[in-house]
Amino acid sequence: MPQRVFLRFLAVLLLIAGLVAAQPLEVWIMPNGANPQGMLEQRLALFEQETGLKTKVKVLDWGEAWSLITSVLEGKQNAPDVLQLGTTWISYFASRGQLAKLDAYLPEIKPERFMKVSWKTTGTDGDSATYSIPWFIDARALMVNKSILAKAGITAKDVATYEGFYQSLKKINNLNLQSKDGFKIRAFAFPGKSDWNIPHNFAPWVWSAGGSFVKKDDHGAWHSNLLDPNTIEGIAAYLNFVMDSLVDKANLRHNTAQIVQLFNNGELGFILNTAELVMQIRYEAAIGGLAASTISADGIDIMPVPAGKAGSVCFIGGSNLAIPASKAKNANAVKLLKFLIRDDNLHAYTKQIGFLPPVTDVLNTWAKDSSYKVLIDHLEDGRNYPNIPEWTLVEGALINLFSDIWGYLDIGGLYSEEAMYSTLLTHNQKINDILHAPANTTPPMRLDEFLALWKKVTTHQVNAVDSVSKTIDSAEAKDGSNKQIGFTAIIFLLAVFSGFIVTIIRKRKK
Repeated sequence: MPQRVFLRFLAVLLLIAGLVAAQPLEVWIMPNGANPQGMLEQRLALFEQETGLKTKVKVLDWGEAWSLITSVLEGKQNAPDVLQLGTTWISYFASRGQLAKLDAYLPEIKPERFMKVSWKTTGTDGDSATYSIPWFIDARALMVNKSILAKAGITAKDVATYEGFYQSLKKINNLNLQSKDGFKIRAFAFPGKSDWNIPHNFAPWVWSAGGSFVKKDDHGAWHSNLLDPNTIEGIAAYLNFVMDSLVDKANLRHNTAQIVQLFNNGELGFILNTAELVMQIRYEAAIGGLAASTISADGIDIMPVPAGKAGSVCFIGGSNLAIPASKAKNANAVKLLKFLIRDDNLHAYTKQIGFLPPVTDVLNTWAKDSSYKVLIDHLEDGRNYPNIPEWTLVEGALINLFSDIWGYLDIGGLYSEEAMYSTLLTHNQKINDILHAPANTTPPMRLDEFLALWKKVTTHQVNAVDSVSKTIDSAEAKDGSNKQIGFTAIIFLLAVFSGFIVTIIRKRKK
């Protein structure tokens, strides 16, 4: 090759290399908490100072994130260097070979830094490789309006069990309190039809009852567990709140955002939600905070999920960071990932968005904040969804199942025990089909068995607390009756005395 041609070729290569080097490293995230992009860009400014590498942040709406990420990971458009994935998404993309394996970097990443419940989400069932690193934890427990509970005289001890929680809801509703805007305060509410959070809201009640949505058999095959007696008991425990009128069924037409808004307006005593609300009340509205809201003035507390027979089990989700397989050999992408999961960066970012950091040392710092300590202690008993590629489809089936159930409860005349059985049976089979479960893996529960169980679990819990309620009501009634008798006696004596005085006066006048 002539020297002149070689020099031109070399110049072109250097130009291309320069152009590639000039391209910023791109991070894709979702709108997590208050001003997530602003905080991330602040941290990335530090990364640019340390490395000289430029960065760029793109925020995806949760509603479009799945389709966009699927498209880029399939190679239909340019992929980012690092991207946020919901913990339940990891298995799907990893099983398709669309995420880079990160095992070579684990000595530097140090998995032992992370909470075990969070590290469980980094791969896919049946594959020992690591495909993502935890970024933040979404732990769901009871969010409590401190002002409402104080007026009702309710403490954390009162709501520690399902029975106690049921009684507390009844007590708040019976007080007929009003919010500052004049609306009736309700004890509890949760989203209804087609809301993507529905399975997350059902899960703690199901797990605390000893059930689960799916289960792995002794041969390693997954199958539906909807018709397990413990699962049915957990589902019924949640439905009891609506069937016993403790939760207004009109709220079943609302989504999560609407329910959270009612809570922020001071119209609800409890919601089951993410912990980001606690941090949001500490930030001004200009950066997405709730400092000026009613809930900020009333105060938020966190309480564990009321315990069932299997204890108190909270939902653990969150998001991880991953590198697309197409960027697996990009050393700068790895450098960026390792920077983002450094303790100081995890602390700064999660403190801004309000979700929990996944590393133990940073969590220990957070635990000094009384508002978060209860939730952090609750992580040890938390539970994830299983890391199976089909989970997103299973979750879709669960959303349809519970939306159908809410429909039965929302529209008068549709609910029946037979309809509940038919719906559970149908979706049990749909989930088995999704999981390719072997035929007859779990013989379906017969209708008569279901009816006997359903009657038991939809009345036993209520009766257990109603017996306590009746005792209290009886005592109050007896006390009220005694007060009434005493008051009547006083009136009678006054009347007799007045009559005596009148008689004496009349005699004197004569």
